[in-house]
Amino acid sequence: MSLTRKMSEKHERFLASFLGGRKTRGSGNQFANQMDGRHDRYAQEFAFTWDGKATLGKSIGVSRQMWGKAEEQAHGERPMLGLRFYDNERLDVGLDLVVLSVADFDELLTRACNGD
Repeated sequence: MSLTRKMSEKHERFLASFLGGRKTRGSGNQFANQMDGRHDRYAQEFAFTWDGKATLGKSIGVSRQMWGKAEEQAHGERPMLGLRFYDNERLDVGLDLVVLSVADFDELLTRACNGD
């Protein structure tokens, strides 16, 4: 397995485990289920679907096109991008980030602050 594939696979497993959702079979290459993982919008109010991006490099680009694709492929869940920076080829994690819309972030903060 290539190093790029190992980075992606490790990150995808982490996101599904950490976020409590399920990892998409085939790493999101299914026509009807193209993101890397998702929650069930029928089971929880804040249901996200996510696509992970991982690198050994110094940056990960996020474009409007990438976000638009995530929105389109969310199919009712809230889109999220997981960004992971590895420190070395042993795949020691240096930094994990998520990207979500300011509207979703605001709603999460409002609920957290109101105790809802």
